[in-house]
Amino acid sequence: MENETLSSYFFMVEINGIQTTRFLECYGLEMESTVFEVEEGGLNTSTHKFKGHNRSPNLILKKGVSDNNELLKWYQSNINGKFERRNISIILMNSSFEEIKRWDLYRAFPCRWKGSNMDVYDNGFPVEMIEIAYE
Repeated sequence: MENETLSSYFFMVEINGIQTTRFLECYGLEMESTVFEVEEGGLNTSTHKFKGHNRSPNLILKKGVSDNNELLKWYQSNINGKFERRNISIILMNSSFEEIKRWDLYRAFPCRWKGSNMDVYDNGFPVEMIEIAYE
């Protein structure tokens, strides 16, 4: 299985251990450590680099519009005073739908939702987007 070609087409999203609807896009799986520099004076000046804070961008998930409104309901409940964080897993699978890799994102909450543009001249299908902040 080590030499098997993987495709980003086969991925699932779990929220609190429950598989959700299929997503078309998932991006924001990224980590970065800030770096700060301290200059040393004297005859032999040099710069020392130190690790700062860790940070990650928000996760962006896009999916086709369906009658499943669970993500929108989660976002609406958070903005209406019932704030709830959930754990999320992004799961990469092989062509036999066996799990190959998993990214676990903790204490996540939706911070933006965007509905589809309605354009009669567009031959595509309606897509909604949800943005999720995580730790």
